Amino acid sequence: MKKTLIHLNSGPYSSLACKEGLDLALVFATFEQSVDLCVSGAAVSLLSTQQQPDSTQGKNLHKLLDGLEFYDIENVFVEINTIDPSNESVWSGITPLDTEQWQALFSQYQQVFRF
Repeated sequence: MKKTLIHLNSGPYSSLACKEGLDLALVFATFEQSVDLCVSGAAVSLLSTQQQPDSTQGKNLHKLLDGLEFYDIENVFVEINTIDPSNESVWSGITPLDTEQWQALFSQYQQVFRF
């Protein structure tokens, strides 16, 4: 079975890219494909529990993170130097990686989609 990594790098409300990446992850998981997420760049703000998007920005994408476990998406990786995992306003389901682990992450997957 192919392992797929969805790399979210776009801000959650600056375009549809972040939502499309999350949607693709859910589609892979629905068809029982192995899929993990990694978050970097502007997409790191997706992990904040303090999001309050206005009506023009659409749904609060952060709420989708709590539903990932129902799709058996268990790994959401983030590079440790981009976020403080002990901060209470950071979603608790992340797996922080150091720089070396982050760089090795991408070679562990047969498919990587970047949004």
